[in-house]
Amino acid sequence: MSDLNIILAQINPTVGDLAGNYEKILDVWLDNAEADFIVFPEMVTTGYPADDLLLKPIFINAIAPFIKKLIEASKDFKAHALIGLPLMDGDVLRNAAYVIGDGTIQHTIFKFNLPNTGVFDEKRYFAYGDKMPEPYTFKGHKLGLMICEDVWHSNVAAHLKAQGADILIVPNASPFQIDKVERRAEQAHARIAETGLPLIYVNQYGGQDDLVFDGQSFAMDAHGTITHQLPAFEENIVSISIALPSLTSPPSSRDLIAGSPLEPQEDSDLRRNDEDINEILYKAVTLGLRDYIHKNGFKGIFLGLSGGIDSALSAVIAVDAIGADNVHCVMMPSPYTSQDSLDDAAECATLLGVKLDTIPIENGMKALDDMLDKFVDKDAGTTTFENIQSRLRGLTLMALSNETGKMVLSTGNKSEMAVGYATLYGDMCGGYNALKDLYKGRVYALSEWRNTQSPAIPERIITKAPSAELKPDQTDQDTLPPYDVLDDILECLIEKEMAIEDIPHDHATVLRVSKMLDRNEYKRRQAPPGPKVTLKAFGRDRRYPITNGF
Repeated sequence: MSDLNIILAQINPTVGDLAGNYEKILDVWLDNAEADFIVFPEMVTTGYPADDLLLKPIFINAIAPFIKKLIEASKDFKAHALIGLPLMDGDVLRNAAYVIGDGTIQHTIFKFNLPNTGVFDEKRYFAYGDKMPEPYTFKGHKLGLMICEDVWHSNVAAHLKAQGADILIVPNASPFQIDKVERRAEQAHARIAETGLPLIYVNQYGGQDDLVFDGQSFAMDAHGTITHQLPAFEENIVSISIALPSLTSPPSSRDLIAGSPLEPQEDSDLRRNDEDINEILYKAVTLGLRDYIHKNGFKGIFLGLSGGIDSALSAVIAVDAIGADNVHCVMMPSPYTSQDSLDDAAECATLLGVKLDTIPIENGMKALDDMLDKFVDKDAGTTTFENIQSRLRGLTLMALSNETGKMVLSTGNKSEMAVGYATLYGDMCGGYNALKDLYKGRVYALSEWRNTQSPAIPERIITKAPSAELKPDQTDQDTLPPYDVLDDILECLIEKEMAIEDIPHDHATVLRVSKMLDRNEYKRRQAPPGPKVTLKAFGRDRRYPITNGF
């Protein structure tokens, strides 16, 4: 039995940035040149998901020079590296990975099982592996290499075991959602139980449009015990020492995978309480916003700070993501804005240390009253003039964005987006929305959790009745069910896909919410992107037809 020193490279590639990703790979390789084997995330050369960039021959062809440079550089390193890429195989494109070392491509594997549900659309781009991957023989050991989705099925692991593999090694680009770490662990346990082999799982981290990758890479020994768990939402490069082969090792197996400064974790450590969920959700949406701003080159953030809970939490996330100096808040009062809201917005801005300007919209409201006087009955009780207020605010923020190059951050939550309690071209304006996949109840929970870290959101913002303040004495519950009821109904309809008759709430209320959900699909199609954190986010996950007679 001998040891292998394996590096788990949990890094943050950028989709399409071939030169930048090459530099990240090379930096890790240089720093760990004396290791035995380095495992990078799936498709690390291009970032994941590259979407329709993969359909551009010029993009695929542009990868080869960087692979050539990595091959040349590998002559100077002891370590071999597993590096993922899209690879033309004859006339088809495959999700592939090279083992590069000693100045050559030592081994090639293709992803055998392609995911094509939820956020995944790999069959649009890739062909299945035409044969299962074979183990890579390295320093007298057989490394069973398999890519991401292949660990969610038994066939590839069983084949590698039959071919004499000593260990399973899996590069991944697995997006975050609340229960994902537990689900990954379940699949790893299943493959270990079937094969008796230890397993290393390396995931990327970082934000990519509406996806967030959490990292949380891990190693399990041959008995399914987690020996190493890398942190969530940060870069982490960890060296572990593996004694191979391991099939005849006794149950005291923690010495099979050792050498990390991280403490081993029992399976129960993956079970999260609500406080843990709030913390990890907060980190997820903050990372999603941070990478969206930085990777797209925005100069900062503008947002409307109304004195309400959604804009307050959005402002806190923005500050934590990119710093107070890069966040500019604007209070845009109307005649219906309460003094409490003015005071609460000012206090929130002070706590966060952000600039807050006040731009009243009353003159704009009067101008539009005059413009539309002959065409709109102001006394008819419609939402026309309420929406005008929201659109004036959106127009103001977009003008400031044009002037400065800073991005407007939209602030609506999932509950509001679900039922259309949002104004197109008004509060839905923006380049990104950190709260897009958070129900209203979770917005409150995250706000309360964040205040336990440091004062950020005034208590009155959390405790007062939510209101759009578009007419006198207005509250959200004038139009919507209480948010705890609304959120539960929405979760039943969206995440659980339950029939209306099976949802345990007042039937008339459920029916009304269901109709609102369907009727407002057209609005959601025009909403800015935001980080997916639940099982079914609007956008990639839930794609109902706008024209829908069902």
